[in-house]
Amino acid sequence: MSRPSRDPFYAEVRSAPGPGLPMRVRPVDVDCAVPVSGWQVVHGSTDTRGRTNAVSGTLLVPTRAAAGPGPRPVVSYGVGVHGLGRDAAPSHLLRRGLEPELAQIELALERGWAVAVSDGEGLGMPGPHTYGAGRAGGHALLDIARAAAHVVPDVTADSPVLLWGYSEGGRNAAWAAELQPGYAPQQRLVAVAAGGVPADLREVAGAIDGGPFSALNLAVLVGLAHAYQEPALMAVLTDAGRTKASRAATLDVVSLMTGFPEPLASHTWGDEPWDEPAWRAVLAGERNGAHRPEVPVYLYHVAGDEIVPTRVGRSLAEWYAGLGAEVTWADVVADGHLTGGRLGAPAAVAWLAAQLP
Repeated sequence: MSRPSRDPFYAEVRSAPGPGLPMRVRPVDVDCAVPVSGWQVVHGSTDTRGRTNAVSGTLLVPTRAAAGPGPRPVVSYGVGVHGLGRDAAPSHLLRRGLEPELAQIELALERGWAVAVSDGEGLGMPGPHTYGAGRAGGHALLDIARAAAHVVPDVTADSPVLLWGYSEGGRNAAWAAELQPGYAPQQRLVAVAAGGVPADLREVAGAIDGGPFSALNLAVLVGLAHAYQEPALMAVLTDAGRTKASRAATLDVVSLMTGFPEPLASHTWGDEPWDEPAWRAVLAGERNGAHRPEVPVYLYHVAGDEIVPTRVGRSLAEWYAGLGAEVTWADVVADGHLTGGRLGAPAAVAWLAAQLP
């Protein structure tokens, strides 16, 4: 089974179709606890700068009929950080039986829902992954749900759409909910569940720098610099830092963590690269919570979260509530951010189910 970097299915697309329109589709076998039919898809979407791009992902549908009347609901699921290299794509890992979030995905499949799992920009398709770029991530989640209506037999344009994700996936789900009224108003969006959301990247960066998750700061720098294509963003890196950034852009998350444990300032000219004007502007624009989701929102977070401070999640809940959104907050009892994704998932799925008509 070829990796995306060697698989023609994921080859570069020079002229992508409109948002949500599939251009490549193939059936795939995915070993799930719930019997499913599966497809890999490459579809059109929109990047951070408003340009059309191509994004890959996986569509899964239980072989049994969905419960309830009407078309089968579809959940657009955003995964947490997988890395920057294109071979870390969830669509590839699902096919190989190596996707670490399969247990969460199965919770949705058990409900009879179709599940659309986006790779996100630059995973699967030529990268690097634009890690941290909320608009591109949100667009991808909305557009793979649109693509499902073209591929999955009993998913239609009228299917109820649910958004769900944790950590980076939760951030993208929140961004998708904020963007949907203007970007995909025809979608029948019903609700969004987002856990461990790094809504303020600057605050998260400060919390993890110098600790065991420091490499995520380098990953955000590489991902956002690639998303915005603004030379000043990469200019904060020393020559050695640029070399390390080029290497980081090819790696999965485990290799990132082990390969770049240093504080971010080890790779930059100044002690606080996020204070540079270009970075201040980007990080301010990347903060969740400036736009009101028009559907109910469920936010869940681990108390004492060591990667995404709990106050960041609570601030997002307050921002949404202040905009008039309907927000439910849930504390997750877990020993850390990573286990919180798994332990918070059953309640998130139950809440999503309760929102369906």
